[in-house]
Amino acid sequence: MEKTIVIIEATFNPNGMNTPEFKEYSRRSNANGEAHGGVVLSKHQVTENLGVGQTPHLILVIEYPSMQKAHETFTNLEYQAILPLRSVAFKEVKILKTNSQFL
Repeated sequence: MEKTIVIIEATFNPNGMNTPEFKEYSRRSNANGEAHGGVVLSKHQVTENLGVGQTPHLILVIEYPSMQKAHETFTNLEYQAILPLRSVAFKEVKILKTNSQFL
């Protein structure tokens, strides 16, 4: 099996980072990811967008042992159960699953 990288790009709702829902979502989302072999390689607060489009607040880079494990992390019942918490905290969340080959 080949490892895969997931990049999460997120934009908070106003004051979303300071809500109890964000804290609970983070706790449960992290536990779910770790249970599927996810390892957070880096976390970044975005300070400026030098390109085009909206500027996210947060970027996470997570490594999973396989594409299947990454897929299972974000489609399982545990993750689906915390989506209402995510909706309170975040305006937009992109979860980008990548492969190791550049086209």
